Amino acid sequence: MSQSSFLLVVMTSLLLTACGGTNSSSAKLKSANSELNLAATEAIDYTIIPAANNFQQQVQALVSSSESFCSANNITEENLIALQTQWQATNNAWFELLPYRFGPMINSEVLPTYIFIDYHRQRGSDSTDTVRSNIDSLIATSSDNEFSVRLAQIGANGLGLLALEVVLFEDAANQSKEANDIIAEFQSTARKCDVLTEFGHKLLNRANDIQQGWTTNYRATGKSYRDLIINNQLEVILDDESGESAIKTLMVSMQEFYDYLVKRDVTTNVAQISETTWLALGHSISSTEALLAGTDQTTISLNAIMKNNRFEQTVSNIEANLKTLKLALEEKNTISTQSIAGTLDGNFKRDIPDALNINLGLNFSDGD
Repeated sequence: MSQSSFLLVVMTSLLLTACGGTNSSSAKLKSANSELNLAATEAIDYTIIPAANNFQQQVQALVSSSESFCSANNITEENLIALQTQWQATNNAWFELLPYRFGPMINSEVLPTYIFIDYHRQRGSDSTDTVRSNIDSLIATSSDNEFSVRLAQIGANGLGLLALEVVLFEDAANQSKEANDIIAEFQSTARKCDVLTEFGHKLLNRANDIQQGWTTNYRATGKSYRDLIINNQLEVILDDESGESAIKTLMVSMQEFYDYLVKRDVTTNVAQISETTWLALGHSISSTEALLAGTDQTTISLNAIMKNNRFEQTVSNIEANLKTLKLALEEKNTISTQSIAGTLDGNFKRDIPDALNINLGLNFSDGD
């Protein structure tokens, strides 16, 4: 074989090897992206959508129980306690859904859906006094028309779960938490039942919007948000929507939730009248665990992908952090809760994306 022929064979071999390497890398990348999309799809199907369904169902039960409570001869202490218990179940369901603040939870950048349910999540402020003032004003109305006008004037900071908590867990006259005082006010002030049921229906409208957005019709597109995001059609169908992948959207949302727990006084501002904050937050943690570890229906979880990528220690660290946060909630320790929430915020900013081999496209400094 001549020298020129030998060189030609070598060059051809090198080119084939290079092409094979490129195809191999491309195949691996495609496989990894498919795994991540499947894991994100299953997280949506088996964690987020069930949470949206559950919240809608709990609100519907709260509305039905309120209407029954306000019917003839049903305003009793036993029925009030049952109604308060249903409010708590509804609030727990909300905290199960709260980490997933995107898509149907927002719908509109101007007046996002979630603020009419939980105004604290946006501003971090306690609007209990505003709610009380609104309730006093509504109770004082002398006609149905005046009541309707005043009700229509109430903004997001006077509605939602907090508004229903105030109505159900204290009397408007003296802010007493005693069941007999609350019952007496309901019995003597017919308008209070109007307030209860109207606030309930407004909450149900928002819960329906979220549930339907995830499952059947998002922003009048005739398509579910679930299908749009996992098939990368959001940006195609809606010109004001981000085209980010489902997995990136999920990670950013989770990071923002734990950042919220760090920066806002959730444990001292939310559900204080009912004294149920700590239990509600536990549902957020359980939802986080399900998102990462999967459910009985899951075929590939985010934890499994991280382990397959040889980030077993990252998974172990996050599981330990979630366990520590649960303990802080059990102890009702605000300082510890905010501290470990900050650690989990960092996990979702950096550690989990690194372990999943994704780039969130965000820049974070140590102080954010």
